[in-house]
Amino acid sequence: MQLNPDQAKAAHHDGGHLLVLAGAGTGKTRTIIARAAHLISIGVDPKRILALTFTRRSAGELVGRLKSQVGPAAEEVRAGTFHAFCLNMMRHFPKAFGLDQLTVLDRDDQLELVGMVRAGFVQSQDKGFPKRERITELLSYSRNTNVGFEEYLKKLGEFKDPEIEKLKSIYRAYESRKRLRSYLDYDDILYLFARTLHRDSMQDVRRMIAGGFDHILVDEMQDTNPIQWLILDGLRDPAKLYCVGDDAQSIYAFRGADFENVHSFTTRVKGGSVLPLITNYRSTQPILDLANWLLAQSPLNYEKRLESARGTGMKPKLIEFDSPAKEAAWVVQDVMEKRDDGIKLKEMMILVRAAWMTRDLEAALIENQVDYEFIGGTKLMQTAHVKDLLALLRSAISQRDELGWSRYLRLFNRVGDVTANLVIDQVSAMKSPEQAIEMLPDILAGAGKIPDSEQLVLGLVEIQKYRKDPETALQSAVQFLNPIQKKRYDNWQKRCADYELLITLAKRHKSLEAFLETYTLDPVSATFDSRSEYKDILTLITVHSAKGTECKVGYVMKVQAGVYPHSRSLDDLAAIEEERRILYVALTRAKDELILTKVAERFGSPIFFGASTGRVATGGTSDFMAEYPPELVNYEMHGFQPSPFEDLGPIIARFKPEDN
Repeated sequence: MQLNPDQAKAAHHDGGHLLVLAGAGTGKTRTIIARAAHLISIGVDPKRILALTFTRRSAGELVGRLKSQVGPAAEEVRAGTFHAFCLNMMRHFPKAFGLDQLTVLDRDDQLELVGMVRAGFVQSQDKGFPKRERITELLSYSRNTNVGFEEYLKKLGEFKDPEIEKLKSIYRAYESRKRLRSYLDYDDILYLFARTLHRDSMQDVRRMIAGGFDHILVDEMQDTNPIQWLILDGLRDPAKLYCVGDDAQSIYAFRGADFENVHSFTTRVKGGSVLPLITNYRSTQPILDLANWLLAQSPLNYEKRLESARGTGMKPKLIEFDSPAKEAAWVVQDVMEKRDDGIKLKEMMILVRAAWMTRDLEAALIENQVDYEFIGGTKLMQTAHVKDLLALLRSAISQRDELGWSRYLRLFNRVGDVTANLVIDQVSAMKSPEQAIEMLPDILAGAGKIPDSEQLVLGLVEIQKYRKDPETALQSAVQFLNPIQKKRYDNWQKRCADYELLITLAKRHKSLEAFLETYTLDPVSATFDSRSEYKDILTLITVHSAKGTECKVGYVMKVQAGVYPHSRSLDDLAAIEEERRILYVALTRAKDELILTKVAERFGSPIFFGASTGRVATGGTSDFMAEYPPELVNYEMHGFQPSPFEDLGPIIARFKPEDN
């Protein structure tokens, strides 16, 4: 593996804890793989190397590329997501973590359970009270930032005291319901693991887990939240931390990510050091010059100025329009012209600040028959037909899974909420899933006349036979549900293709439990099976989804006041700086050509006009690009009518400032 001097120094580091401050396009993944290869080459047992990532795909890529360097030893490295690693360790020490017949809830399950609990506290007249989605956000953020729920609600300043009391009651009832049903939601996994590592009475458990590793490699360190930091803090010493990240790309504060985990690394990790990577292999220097200028305007010290290994190239453009419709039309026309000139659609990317900003753009793309895909859509595991399938699988392996049983039972004729609840109350009282299914015919008979009761039981019996054979279990479940679902859903052939993907994925697992946990923690994208490197389609993507991507030509739309920075951040310096980093991430996706667009405020849509009220942020700006150096950007205007005051220009120019 060829490394530049900075990468080699980082990969071969022989000191203590280290943060590799890897700027955009500087070879972050290459460096962390080189580090693992170096450790193995000097005799470190690969089983004692832990690599923590944020997606299953990243972990797989790391192991795959490491294998090309060190051979089969790469497969002995423990690589996975934070959630998967923590859950696996908790499975190894079930008594220490209080786990028994655990079912992990995905986000949809969590929403449903919160909704069920909320219904017990909120009356129909409480129209202004937070919906289940908002309550779930509050619960999740409180957990991930390690702030008590009541304390977090009071800090928000969004709710009155009676609302806070009701939200606290919902929180307590939700926690109680989870314990009763042996549920862990997504956020519980990290929280429970971190809490146990730092509990005085559990130090023997901490030493047993931490003692299993000599080196902990952490990818995307800037995306870690306070709970993940506590996990790393509990595992370090004797293990050495080797973290790779970029504070300038920390853009997930809304999920609880803590910018200071990278920015204050040497303060938090005594004896730790920082090595920067500044040679960028993605973009030409003019693109990097604009990105470097943007960071340099910050009151924070990012301590980086990226240098291109590719040299000079085209200067970025900033094009201003008099309406959002003209902005969208021009972008689509430019895309088509570049396609005609030989640039493939898949080599271009349009980045937007938020999904709701794409209405005019998508209309123009459709009108001009330009094939595109929008990144950030529905996850495969969250689609209705797949949720039905998962409900059958979950019911067959846990009698306590209230949500799984409820969905499965309601697939059948004459089973509504009342009947389903009667059955669930009795099923959940059984000692095992086997006993529950054995007693199910009698339970169903007592619940009323259910025409398909025999079929209902048969589906569960069939799946339970294949708990240790996930592939066969999924094939049986698909075959069993086919006649039921075919009547419920349109586009059935397309939906069936989703099942083929799941069956293929199931081959990788030794049990149904392992399969369900893997894809609950890291869901597969609904477009995963249809996306192909051979398809020539344009990518439309939100900036938050674009980290780790790159394109030959990048369009960043609506780089204007109210959007960069977003109007809601204008009174908060920390929020302003995150907005700056979001724009920085957008700029640094482009390799050869960067095109920024904006709509003039006086001609903008009501949304943007209303958002840009002229307020200046605490950070000193309401528009990051308001005072860019002219030498960095080629500026153009499109679609504007001549101003009736143009003829006054020579007259105004004669006046001196003191004549104001």
